[in-house]
Amino acid sequence: MFIVASGFLASLNRQGIKNPTGELGGVTRWLDKHLAFSDYRVMVELRERKTVRGQVTARLFQAIVAGELRPGDRIIETRLASQLGVGQSTLREALQDLEYRELVKKEANRGTYVTVLTSKAVKDMYAVRLELEPMAAELAKKHITNKHLAQLREMVTKMEEAGRTHDFPELLANDFAFHQLIWKLSDNAALERALSLSCMPLFAFYLMRLPQFRSDDSYDFSKDHDEHRRLIDLLASAEPKVVRKGFREILEKFMEDQLLHGRTHPLRSK
Repeated sequence: MFIVASGFLASLNRQGIKNPTGELGGVTRWLDKHLAFSDYRVMVELRERKTVRGQVTARLFQAIVAGELRPGDRIIETRLASQLGVGQSTLREALQDLEYRELVKKEANRGTYVTVLTSKAVKDMYAVRLELEPMAAELAKKHITNKHLAQLREMVTKMEEAGRTHDFPELLANDFAFHQLIWKLSDNAALERALSLSCMPLFAFYLMRLPQFRSDDSYDFSKDHDEHRRLIDLLASAEPKVVRKGFREILEKFMEDQLLHGRTHPLRSK
C-alpha cells in the first residue's frame, strides 16, 4: 500500500519545495541543500528546479531516501497527484525521471512501486561499477593535481567527522562527492554519466539503511575511511595501470562489505 508521511504531504501543500520537519529533518535538510537548491552535484543530478515537474521529482526522491516512501510501496498516481495539487501528467513525468534513475519501477497492469534493492541488484550494479570506475581512475590520474588530492583528503576528513556524530547524510554526501570528483577528472563525459547513473541507486539506498547503524556497532566506518585514503595514495603516486588495478581491488572489498552488512540490515535476496 502506498504510504506517505503526513508531514511530507503537508510540507508539499504548504511550502512548495521547502524542508519538511520532524525526526527525518536532518536527512531532508541535507537533501534540500545538496539536491534541490545547489549546483553541487551529490547523489543525483537533481539541481535547482524551477518547473513543477522538477520540484515534484526532487521531493519524491527526497521522500524515498528519507524512508517516507519505502521499498515496495505502491504509488497510486491519482491519489498522489490530487494530494500534491498537480496534474497526473506532471506526476507521471516526475516518476519517469525516478524510473530512469532506477528508484521506482513501473510494472505492467500493476502500477508503479518504489524499487526494492535486492542482493542481485547490488551485485549487478557493482559489476558495472567494477569495470567503469577503475577505468575512470586510470584516466583521472593523468589530470589530477595537488589541489584535487587536497580536496579528496578533505572529503575523507569530513566523512570521519560525520561518522563520529552519526551524521549519515553528511557522511554519504562526502563519500559520493569523493567518487564523483574522480569520475569528473577522467575527462570523459560519457563515462562520468554512466557511473553517476549506475552508482546513484547504490548510494541512495545505502543512505536509507544508514540510520539503522545507530544501534549497531558491527560496522567499522574507519575501515572505509582508510580504504578511501588508499585510493588517494594510488592517485597521488602510482602509475595509471596500477591505479586501475588498485581501485578494482578496493571496490571489490567495498562490495563484499556492503553485501555482508546487508545480511544484518537485510536487502532482499533473489
